[in-house]
Amino acid sequence: MPQYAKLSFPFDFLARFTYLRRLPWQLAVVLLLILLATLVHTLTVAAGDWDKAMVLLLLAAALMVNSCRFLPEDKTVLLQRLTWRQRLPAWGMLLLAVGIFLAILQGSAGIQLETLSHFSILLLLLAACAYWGGMQACWIFFLPVGICALVLPNRELIALAVSFPLRLLSTIVSVEALQLFGLDVAYHLTSIYLPDSEIAITDACSGIDQLEVLLFLGYLLVKSQHTSKRWSFIHYLLMLPAVILINALRIAVTILLFTFMGEAAFDDIIHTSLGYSLVLAVTVLLWWTGRFFPDYAEAPEKLEQKHVQGADA
Repeated sequence: MPQYAKLSFPFDFLARFTYLRRLPWQLAVVLLLILLATLVHTLTVAAGDWDKAMVLLLLAAALMVNSCRFLPEDKTVLLQRLTWRQRLPAWGMLLLAVGIFLAILQGSAGIQLETLSHFSILLLLLAACAYWGGMQACWIFFLPVGICALVLPNRELIALAVSFPLRLLSTIVSVEALQLFGLDVAYHLTSIYLPDSEIAITDACSGIDQLEVLLFLGYLLVKSQHTSKRWSFIHYLLMLPAVILINALRIAVTILLFTFMGEAAFDDIIHTSLGYSLVLAVTVLLWWTGRFFPDYAEAPEKLEQKHVQGADA
């Protein structure tokens, strides 16, 4: 079992910073420049919504740190492998990025120029990673680089695409649960109907506003509980049903409050409190489900207690 898996959260993840020693300085500079450029773009373009983008940037940085463990322990070995043949894919990605950029300048019909521009930037960044780390580094850092080059610039579009399914599923679960307890309530798509009123479940009620924070906290939590990449990935996927379940509970609570308090149930204080409760509840639920996986790593103090109890027996 890796040593970092025996540490308690959050020190388990902090121990992974030792893997940064495996980075060649050229590749480290490339990754640092990617993060800095994304930070500048976030602060200048994201405007009033920069805090959510910053959380995704932190997730990309955490992925970069954790991905360094897949690099060779001796970074000189990695540099010695970089012959001109090993760097051919980097030149190929560079030429492809230039070709896409020229197509954008020509304004070809039917081409989504903005999306293609982000894709060309992704290719340029991956080409830099492949040039200084080979294709191995390109695949290792594909996900964090993809977050910086594709996800962050298109975050609003992705949020809109994800928001409706989350709202729909949460509405169905919450209303069906309330109907089981005899409450006179019905729904159609993302609209909830009470005897004398109608409630529209908007994007703010979908849990999408807390999704970036949950993705970041969930990643740190999952990595602290598992030693297997497969089980940690499966555990991470459980965040989606957890968000739907807890958000459905939040909607049900809001409906019950509305029946007793009226419009006061939609005050900012109540809405914000329920939003924080969503983050806390999903995090706790994700942490609790982690102990049921076969590679669950317990903190050292718990292991010592079990060892002492076993010795006494």
